Amino acid sequence: MLLVSSSPSHRRIASLPEVLNRHLAAGADSDRSSVATYIDRGAALVDAAALHALHRLRRPLQLKIEQLEDSAHLRRRLELLSTYFDEASADGSLGAPAHREVAFALLYFLNGMDRIPDALPEIGLLDDAMVVQIVLQRHAATFRAHWLRRRRSWPSEL
Repeated sequence: MLLVSSSPSHRRIASLPEVLNRHLAAGADSDRSSVATYIDRGAALVDAAALHALHRLRRPLQLKIEQLEDSAHLRRRLELLSTYFDEASADGSLGAPAHREVAFALLYFLNGMDRIPDALPEIGLLDDAMVVQIVLQRHAATFRAHWLRRRRSWPSEL
């Protein structure tokens, strides 16, 4: 099972380290830090176990991304982060800050019970979009260089 619920307000991703699950849950419950600080703390918790868990969760992640019907822009950004995650993993960039932040952003999106629960109509994905945007902005040079090394053009809309 992908998600295990211990209570209606606290959901966790079963295969993630518990400390990372607690941080993801804090986003919904009590952590009121800035989004940037929240990402910093979350990325610091992304260890080898979390990276391996995300690899195992790629299919559920891909399905959730594909189900984004009302936000093609967010869907495209998540697809780019997913591509980067897979390719950087294959390249051996597992400990790089960009790779850990991308992993955190993807796990945050997959979690669904975050600062603004995804199920809330019209606003549920705003927090996910903010996390994705911050990660894209912070590591824009890394992502562009990665795309260039693969002889692809970085999308101009980003």
